Amino acid sequence: MTASGNRQTAAVTRPATSTTTATLVTGGGKATRYIFNDSANKLYVLLGAGTASVTNFTFLLLTQTGTVVEGFGGAIQGILDTGTGNAQMTEW
Repeated sequence: MTASGNRQTAAVTRPATSTTTATLVTGGGKATRYIFNDSANKLYVLLGAGTASVTNFTFLLLTQTGTVVEGFGGAIQGILDTGTGNAQMTEW
């Protein structure tokens, strides 16, 4: 993972996730985000408007894995396939 530019600031949040769609990030924020699935279940992530589900998602994060989302400043939704947990979000 690389950060572009000179000086950067980062914000870290830990939104709760469950089998109900959760807003991980509202739109209009930073354009680079790192999403980490800090739960024991699969996290289905949807970029943009809509309702995340196990059949309506942009990508899937397995337990204890993460990914960088670059160049997208819109809303991000998430839903677990089972149980409850948290997503670890870092924006810069």
